[in-house]
Amino acid sequence: MFKLTLVTPEKRLVVDQEIDEVTAPAFKGELNILPGHAPLITTLETGVLSYKLKGQPEQRVAISWGYCQVNPLGVNILAEYAAVSADLQIEELKKAIAEGERKLGVESLDEEQWTETQRDVAKARTGMEIFPGTKS
Repeated sequence: MFKLTLVTPEKRLVVDQEIDEVTAPAFKGELNILPGHAPLITTLETGVLSYKLKGQPEQRVAISWGYCQVNPLGVNILAEYAAVSADLQIEELKKAIAEGERKLGVESLDEEQWTETQRDVAKARTGMEIFPGTKS
């Protein structure tokens, strides 16, 4: 049995659920994980995590930064941030993207502010990606 656990510091989205596959936004590109995958540990980037629970359609989650551990029993995802479409509002995401792009384009930001603003824009864009038929 191959299982998935997906947690953040604030919530547990999936805990020990049997899966068919997981696709994660790994540090150096998309990582497709199937039962029998070689063990590994990698960092995750901001992006869409998708997974298929046994006998169910694909689920999509917007995540930002974290770790992925694969072992013979399954996949453990520890993410700094994770949201499903029910957690998000398209209009709020659009506002966050516009505001972030404005700040990056016209405000004088120090390195920390620049990085944080870029991360916020990336999270909002990723949130848009989990809604069917939407573009940021």
